[in-house]
Amino acid sequence: MGRRFAFLICSVVFFAGCNIGGIDFSDTVGEYDREKDESPKLVAGFPWFTKYKNPTAYIPLECYTDTGKLKTGEAFANPCYVCHNGGNTPVDNAGDWKNQIDWLRFPANDNPWLNAVAPEKTFEKLLDNGKKWTELDLTAKTVKDNKTGITVNIDNWIRQNNWERAYINGSYIGSDSPVGLGKYILDLPPLYKWDGTDFVKTGYIDNEGFIYSSETVHTDSTNTWWRAYDWKHFPGFFPTNGRLDSAMIRLPEKFRKENGSYNKELYKINLSILECAVKQITQNCDVEPLDTVLLSKYRIQYQSIPSGIRFLTVPDRYVGDASDVKVWQIGKGFKKVGLYPVGTELGHPVYYIDPDWQARASIGGKTGQLKEFRYMKKIVMQNVKSSEGEEEESIQYKPYDNGLMLNDPDTWLMGGWIEDSNGNLRPQTEEEMAFCMACHGAISGTVDSTFSFWRKLPKSAGWKDTDYGYSGDVYDVKYWAEKVNEVEDTEASVYLGSIYGIYKPEDYGEYRFYFTISNGIDHFRSNKEGLCRILGYDYYDSSTDSCTDSNNNSLDFSVALEYLKITSDTNILTDSSLIGYLNADGSVKQSLFLPSRDRAYALNGRYIQVVLSQQFVYGRDLFSKAFGTKDGGNSLEGEDFYRMKLSGSGLEENGLIAVFKTLLGF
Repeated sequence: MGRRFAFLICSVVFFAGCNIGGIDFSDTVGEYDREKDESPKLVAGFPWFTKYKNPTAYIPLECYTDTGKLKTGEAFANPCYVCHNGGNTPVDNAGDWKNQIDWLRFPANDNPWLNAVAPEKTFEKLLDNGKKWTELDLTAKTVKDNKTGITVNIDNWIRQNNWERAYINGSYIGSDSPVGLGKYILDLPPLYKWDGTDFVKTGYIDNEGFIYSSETVHTDSTNTWWRAYDWKHFPGFFPTNGRLDSAMIRLPEKFRKENGSYNKELYKINLSILECAVKQITQNCDVEPLDTVLLSKYRIQYQSIPSGIRFLTVPDRYVGDASDVKVWQIGKGFKKVGLYPVGTELGHPVYYIDPDWQARASIGGKTGQLKEFRYMKKIVMQNVKSSEGEEEESIQYKPYDNGLMLNDPDTWLMGGWIEDSNGNLRPQTEEEMAFCMACHGAISGTVDSTFSFWRKLPKSAGWKDTDYGYSGDVYDVKYWAEKVNEVEDTEASVYLGSIYGIYKPEDYGEYRFYFTISNGIDHFRSNKEGLCRILGYDYYDSSTDSCTDSNNNSLDFSVALEYLKITSDTNILTDSSLIGYLNADGSVKQSLFLPSRDRAYALNGRYIQVVLSQQFVYGRDLFSKAFGTKDGGNSLEGEDFYRMKLSGSGLEENGLIAVFKTLLGF
């Protein structure tokens, strides 16, 4: 469906009186003036979507972080580099590293993600009776909605299973409309449930990550052909910051068949070929054990290695009935570029966190209750030769169809369910889906607009649902491999691989580098508990403003901050003895990523407040209190933000620009 036609459809629906973002226009926050022209505009070089409550819904909260310049007058933190860097493929905006310098050019004077910076205007605003719309009581572990008079218990809420209900009921997004975007019926059964005593893994998933429609019969006839994978999570986006998730992939039917018949072993070969391709590895790529008879049949050059297979040369075509599909696209300088084949599907459930995850560490904090279920399907193969340079921003509304929307380059169909006020999954509204475009457009921190599969753990270790227990799987050393110097941008050469003139990213683990240049474990330096755990302390004690552990050792929090600041003389880059988040074998501790019991309850409860009020258009990232500069946080808002955007991020003059590729080198 053409964009112009989609825009007309959106306009008709809008004026028919639909609720944008699930919120009545009578809502006093984000007022909408029907007399104004609601068509998109280009303001200060950015699209301005005037019919949305948040007119820049595609720019995420993370982009509104203070680099330190506003609060201290000097920049010392740069989390921007993880998304805006040297570019992993020609279609991933290799030039957007400049956003580290041109930071905060947005047309809005205020931070529009009000749930983070001004919850008193959204899910905690005062009602006519003087009570807050919603109230969180962490002592009683309850959330109350004072509009409806309903009080929910946090434990009872997260022990529901909206995933199972949606699966059984055949919930779908999209439609059968001939002018729609298609239809996806949720065909992924729940991986976890509350059994009355514990959260447990269901029988729908086997020990290779394959997901079936039956808990007891695992055959080709019950195989959904979805496969879960474990991946090294993107810096900053960890459960301790409120984002607990799974990831799964499915290739089109012909990738699963040979001569018209399903062949699971052949499918595993095609998945392994894709794994190497999206990691941009053309030779010596280590994958899971594969059927060597099939490898020989298709003349794939391989070598048997301990616990796996090494592709000596990654094939140019997939195998079986997908042998007509090319693995590589030829890019600039005749380099091979690996992108997902058309028809690839990705699933991404986002969970509430089990506060007692340590008693059930093997399932990594997973519950049966989902905050969201996100879905993507590749619909167009890009022309790599014509994809150089930055994508132009469109100022037209994207086609929307009952929870489905195109991403910014129009190469992926994106879909999503989110909770209704009763905790059931419903299709996301148009503006709620616009939120997803923020990160799954053409930014350089992705591969083909995705974040996870190219970060899959190698070999069999990566074919299981993630539990954040990376012992023996993920080691935070030499992560960047040789990729750091493969940036084809002469203008970036002055910044290439150097921070503050002395640090080279390839010398350090990815997380170690992120924690130091970001001055914490999230983009906002808001998670004090997580920061303490980086240094080996279990808790943050607010009464003494210190990091503590179970042996009553403590460290003043102001000192801890300095140890995680790249501009400090002594930090975890200069002194590895300060690092406390690694196991004895050098792998990453599970406790680094998952929150304490108290923090898990706070994260769950705060989010339930947004669910009960259905205020998702104002943000899904929550803090324990308002987190704008006026409240002591570092998420910008108000006139301070307006002045800040005129003077830049401060990163360039302090030498904190980081430009390199982010492809992993396990």
